[in-house]
Order: sequence, then structure tokens, then C-alpha cells
Amino acid sequence: MTKFPQGVEVITGLIIRNKQGQILLATGKKWQNKWIVTGGHVEPGETILECAKREGREETGLDLKPVTILQYGEMINPPHFYRPVHFIHFDCLLEAKNGEVKLQDEELSEYKWVTPEEGLKMNCNSSTRSIIKAYIEYLKNV
Repeated sequence: MTKFPQGVEVITGLIIRNKQGQILLATGKKWQNKWIVTGGHVEPGETILECAKREGREETGLDLKPVTILQYGEMINPPHFYRPVHFIHFDCLLEAKNGEVKLQDEELSEYKWVTPEEGLKMNCNSSTRSIIKAYIEYLKNV
């Protein structure tokens, strides 16, 4: 049986969109430099959307407005992650109030603003692909 050094971890994945309708993807050092959405761990006493806003600001430098939770799920030892892990994830949509990205260097290498359809064609990890698809479905219903 796999040992998970940090137990079950609750995280957020973030679709950050700009005023032009593009989404932010970045290369993640913990994900073998595949294109990913940003995100991070929920802190004790923090709501999911508070976490999304905080993590988004920490990793991108953007001022963000939380919109909604798009989907939730579970990942056990996801491919391309750098260590054994069991994640419970809540994938959130946020709107960027400003457009100047300043990546957190220890987490991310480069970024691109792309349409959701362009994002699906990039070398993303499977969880990012799932989040982008959930966002596209969300857009059909709003």
C-alpha cells in the first residue's frame, strides 16, 4: 500500500480568466513542467473560495474575484506529480481584475493566456484537461 506522507490533502485548482475570455495556464515544476492551472492547499479555517483567491494571488500576483466552484473530485497518485499524494480537489473559477502576471518562481516557470480550446491542445496534465472541460461546460450553461 502506498504511504502518503501528508495524509489526504485538500486543494483547489484554478481557472483564472481575463477580460478577453482567455484562461491562464502555467508550466508546473511539481508536474514535470506540463501545462497546468494554478492552485494550492486549503488552510484550516479557510473556505474553498478564500483559498482559491489566496493561492491565485500567491502564485500569479493577480488580484482575483472568485466566481464559483466548477467541480470537485479526488486524485490518488496522479501521473506526473513529483511525490505520492492523495488529493481531494475543488476546482474554482476566478476572474482577474488586473492583467500583470508575476509568477511564483519556486512553483511555476512560464505562463500563457489561451482560449479554453487552445488549452485542451497543449501538453497539460489530466487534471488540468478535466478542469478546462468543466469550464467549457460551465460556459454553455451561463
